[in-house]
Amino acid sequence: MPSADGDATAVATSARPTDPGIRAGGPRTAPPSATGLIVPRWVPVAGLPTVAAGLAVATYLTIAHFDTASLLACPGTRIINCEKVTTSPESQILGIPVAILGLVFFAVMAVAMLPATWRTAHPAVRFGRLLFALTGIGMVVYLVYTELFTLDAVCLWCSAVHGLTLILFAIIVAGTVLAVPAGDPGVIDVDDDDLADELDEPPGPGATVGDGTDAAGGATR
Repeated sequence: MPSADGDATAVATSARPTDPGIRAGGPRTAPPSATGLIVPRWVPVAGLPTVAAGLAVATYLTIAHFDTASLLACPGTRIINCEKVTTSPESQILGIPVAILGLVFFAVMAVAMLPATWRTAHPAVRFGRLLFALTGIGMVVYLVYTELFTLDAVCLWCSAVHGLTLILFAIIVAGTVLAVPAGDPGVIDVDDDDLADELDEPPGPGATVGDGTDAAGGATR
């Protein structure tokens, strides 16, 4: 005859959630009444420092565009020459310095990478952020081509901006793909360890199980 402890264990085991919406390493569910999106926590955590670094470098390049004497940390060799790149005619598009365009790009992305913005489910925000990041990639391709095949010179600080733009684009693509509706039943925003601890915790004294007995094996009235 099975013991009361065995029954309690069986009931507790059968109560474990099997909804495929509970996924390891990612966001899970919010109450059905919740609205918006849930993205993995690492998306804004990784994105915001990347944006901050981009803002810092873009600000430096903007200053250097108007005051070449401030461009100190860059060698002036035949291939690596920041001053040649930042003061060339190609350093402007329609009369606007490329450095300022980079500054505007990262300023917009600073807002787009906020957790509150990631929770917004409106398509204009969700796909507008992705399209804007893709525009940044297009600009990177154009600038790298100009450096290598038109100016025959490379700007290290510009390359830093290009690298940060690529990283930011990868984060945005991942965040867009991994985002799930906050009201999606079966997806709960908790850590795996917390969920496992809760499921493995034995019933407390006086708690009842499915067959009407308490955790100690006694019948409830």
